[in-house]
Amino acid sequence: MSHAVQERLSVAEFERRYLGKRAELWRGEVREYMPTGARHGQTTARITVRLGAYLMGADEGELLAAETGFVIRTPAGESVLAPDVAFIRRERIPEGGLPSGFCPIVPDLVVEVVSPHDTARAVHEKAREWLAGGVQVVWVVDPQQRTVTVWDSHGQAQTLTERDTLYGAPGLPNLQIPVRELFG
Repeated sequence: MSHAVQERLSVAEFERRYLGKRAELWRGEVREYMPTGARHGQTTARITVRLGAYLMGADEGELLAAETGFVIRTPAGESVLAPDVAFIRRERIPEGGLPSGFCPIVPDLVVEVVSPHDTARAVHEKAREWLAGGVQVVWVVDPQQRTVTVWDSHGQAQTLTERDTLYGAPGLPNLQIPVRELFG
């Protein structure tokens, strides 16, 4: 569960103070959070392995692991958000590679795994914030409900069950993952 720290910070000040710590910057407000539970970690690992295996055979972009901070700019303000998994298409990565600090490149795909303490409202709000910041697709993976809700760049959401298959994503045109394989 995250809790807000009262002082409002810029992205630069947040990076200086919080790089490497378990926190996000939400429109200037610091939100610290606890480590996740075992089921969350298991589901995140399964997604990372599936996406990583797909990318091993294709040079389509970079997969970034949990806790990578991304600078997200929306009309409501600047944030630094850390998804559980992110993907950036190859053609969007600068010639010199990715920076060592927070990533200023908005991911093409973001995966957020729902923790037991997350509210539906908070999860939807975060998905909408990612989309407002330029992410093309957000997968909200719920291990408790055993569903994946796919949010597109228009804010439309489609919920998939264990009987369904996740198809493609920006830069991952041949990707197919049976939803049932994401859950232990």
